[in-house]
Amino acid sequence: VVIILSIVILVGGVALMYNFIDSANQQKKVLDSKTSAELERLLIDQGKMVALPLQKVALVAGDSHLFGIGILNIGEGSNDFSIEIETSQMIDKFGKIDELSDAEKQQIADTWLLYDDSVFTIQENEHRKETISVNVPKDVPKGEYIFNVYIKSGDRNYGNTQKFYVKVS
Repeated sequence: VVIILSIVILVGGVALMYNFIDSANQQKKVLDSKTSAELERLLIDQGKMVALPLQKVALVAGDSHLFGIGILNIGEGSNDFSIEIETSQMIDKFGKIDELSDAEKQQIADTWLLYDDSVFTIQENEHRKETISVNVPKDVPKGEYIFNVYIKSGDRNYGNTQKFYVKVS
């Protein structure tokens, strides 16, 4: 009986994991038109190397939000890029900066953020839009969380470091 229950729980966990991955992939494909239009404007019209419009969001614990980031390859030839995101700091509900430990920063980044961190290629003078999904757990302390977004080209930073802010209430 214990073995059968263990197998059922294992199969349920695997099915849940596949549902989560599938919904993340579907969510990644959908970027609202306002964000997409703003990315086009910043990348093409203004020639920014990296653009992260609409950088602030207020969420209730348990909610989620989708940010869009755009990358314009102004280098010569095609280049490989990747996205790295780290938790910068947290400002509590009283306005006090809470210095998070490295473990806390990593735990927040791992559990809150869903994005494609694999290496991708962008041709010369082409651009690419990527999504960053933020899913705030229900049991987090209220406050404003600040994240740094780095676009890497090889082992060096490409463009300016971008920031986005998630205010949890």
